Amino acid sequence: MTSSGKKTFAKIAAPLISAALLASIAAGCAGGTESGASKDAGGKAPAEKVTIKLLQNKIEITDKVKAMVADYTAQHPNVNIEVQIVKDYNTLLKTRFAAGDAPDIFTTAGYSAMASWSETLLDLSNEPWMQKVSPMTVEGMTFDGKKLGFPMAFEGFGIVYNKDLFAKAGIDKTPTTLSELKLTAEKLKAAGIQPYKEAYQETFPLYHLLNLGFAYEKDPAASLAKLQKGEMKLKDLANLNAVFDVLDIGMTYGKGQESLGVSYDSQVSDFANGKIAMISNGVWTIDPIQKVNPNVNMGMFALPLTDNAGETKMPVSVPGYYVINNKSKHIEECKAFLSWLHDNGQKYLVDSFKFIPAFTDLTTTKELGPLAVDMAPYVTNGKAIPWTQNAWPVGYKEDSPKRLQAYIGGQTNREQTIAELQKDWDNRIKK
Repeated sequence: MTSSGKKTFAKIAAPLISAALLASIAAGCAGGTESGASKDAGGKAPAEKVTIKLLQNKIEITDKVKAMVADYTAQHPNVNIEVQIVKDYNTLLKTRFAAGDAPDIFTTAGYSAMASWSETLLDLSNEPWMQKVSPMTVEGMTFDGKKLGFPMAFEGFGIVYNKDLFAKAGIDKTPTTLSELKLTAEKLKAAGIQPYKEAYQETFPLYHLLNLGFAYEKDPAASLAKLQKGEMKLKDLANLNAVFDVLDIGMTYGKGQESLGVSYDSQVSDFANGKIAMISNGVWTIDPIQKVNPNVNMGMFALPLTDNAGETKMPVSVPGYYVINNKSKHIEECKAFLSWLHDNGQKYLVDSFKFIPAFTDLTTTKELGPLAVDMAPYVTNGKAIPWTQNAWPVGYKEDSPKRLQAYIGGQTNREQTIAELQKDWDNRIKK
């Protein structure tokens, strides 16, 4: 890890959301205006047609991104944007850089992930839209005094649930403790309703769950610092065992080991069609769910990890930033694209992508749906916790899901899994 990647985790534990965003989410009000005709940097079109290569994750908005890119190229006929959106994103990104086919624009998380790419990224500090980013987004993208990213959104992770199926099972309140979560699953099963179908073929739900073991520490920053210095071990995390309890509940009341073959698309489809009551996922599921069934009656609650309801909180953070490769041959065109995206952010980032905006001049709307509405009280009531995975050693997000998948598949027990997780952690902090 670069020296800038070793910044203290205390900064990630700073106030999670800016006052402007709090007001926007809590009010849930419609508003904002779409900008008029967009202009390239300096008001000039490129002299010759150029191709910008854009690589990003978030496959759930593939069609939306492609539509946005099509709109841009229609307005800017001298620019072609070659967009690629993939699941195994980090592997492909590294492969393309190694092969000399690096993208011009790509996405990365903040903190340690962005630190690992910082020497490759263009300084965006003086871009006009940088004055409008939510203050909470700045720390994770700032290295050596340079602001390197265009924040895409704020997101929260928890349990997305079907309100109608809960009512059918006689469940009139969402669980706020681990014991209540298990009882909820029991009630659903007794009513002939499939409680869970977890998508453990995918990696992101697993590292989001593992994050809870870190984020639920009384002082996440201090614990992470000790882990990075080797002064404590993963087994010392107070609630790490509870992460396995959550995995066990999902397997017991879901598809068991078959969960390893369940894809995100399959999970979302079955949830949208009312076949299952709960999925461990986040606000980003709103669009793909409503694409299958716009009438599903759903909500989201924080995933409890203890039997103390007062400790139950929801992880909320900036999942990623657009960044520009500083070796791109088309830097001005890349900068112009990001400026256009900000100028038209209400239309694309909010209305189309269904993102909770990370810019102070964009507004959260009621059309963002019930998941954003349910996330709001956790933020406004101080019940939000950080996404510690953004400050893990680079590569650990890719390592850890494999260990949890081995546990789900019955290849390892808890003790063995934690030992393997520790071994991976030790290997990563040495790099």
